[in-house]
Amino acid sequence: MTAPPAKPLRVAVLYTSVFEAIKEVKEEIREEMDLEVNARTVAGALRSEGHEAWPHAFGQDAGELVSGLSVMRPDIVFNLSECPFLNPEKEMHACALLELARLPYTGNGPLALGICNSKSLTKKILVADGIPTPPFRLYTNEPAQDPDIPYPLVVKPANEDGSAGITEDSFVRDLAELSRQVKWLKDGFRQNALVEKFVGGREFNVGVLGNGTAADPHKTLPPAELVYRNPRWRLCTYESKWDKTHPSYVEIAPVCPADAPHELLDRMSRITLECARIFRLTGYARVDFRMDEEGELYVLEVNPNPDISPDAGMARAARAAGLSYPALIGEILRLGLALGAR
Repeated sequence: MTAPPAKPLRVAVLYTSVFEAIKEVKEEIREEMDLEVNARTVAGALRSEGHEAWPHAFGQDAGELVSGLSVMRPDIVFNLSECPFLNPEKEMHACALLELARLPYTGNGPLALGICNSKSLTKKILVADGIPTPPFRLYTNEPAQDPDIPYPLVVKPANEDGSAGITEDSFVRDLAELSRQVKWLKDGFRQNALVEKFVGGREFNVGVLGNGTAADPHKTLPPAELVYRNPRWRLCTYESKWDKTHPSYVEIAPVCPADAPHELLDRMSRITLECARIFRLTGYARVDFRMDEEGELYVLEVNPNPDISPDAGMARAARAAGLSYPALIGEILRLGLALGAR
């Protein structure tokens, strides 16, 4: 990792209001997830490094956004946008708009964000490139017969992140449970269902920094493990990730660095770097894994826009690599600057 920018920069920290987008969940969870809070934290970290930084809401008018940023004249936009116009499927549109406005920004571009927003497309690309991922099917309606994948299965919304739409009921053992969960996602999330074989071993994730260029090659952070301290939990659910009152919140705990053999950690890092190359990741990202009983690793998801709040996994892994939180934010800023106006 090279030196930070030599001069102080003007940085607009662009965010979309998750608080407004997820009104169906408890208010305290919405506050925990809200990107306005994260934007203020990131701006504070940038100011501690000597930069001029301010949170800036995406708003409901793209023209006003571009005009406002043009007047403010930031050197770079720190992009935390996830759901422009309260729609998570428009995540890629925020950075596409910044590109068209010729504004440098941090993080991944529209191609990586758009592809990885589709879990089925991501998995098809992984399969095509020889990266192990659990067998899967995409359901647009309730199934009339058992799939050709052995139970138990996991049922996920096809275009969500942050474990939204994943509960303990997402673990299904027969056609009745499968149909129930596909219908629940269609009714509640208005989305197709990605159904994949349940892999019941240890769960890991690996953060990655870099642009995949000669100057800034991809580098992995220390792998982390989600340790399931109570066997009744089988999945990292929405509740276990966000609801501090839910018992699974403390019974599924992250450990970083992961306590695992060096060969296993090295294999995870190599697969993560291969995923970063395949999906042309820039800035920062995370790859999630499960391991089966035979020790085979499977990629569950490639996340090109993981949570970078101070208590989240990316920051935890960065600390394990010797990077303070302001240093992590500074490195993400530097990587965005290195790409310039894309």
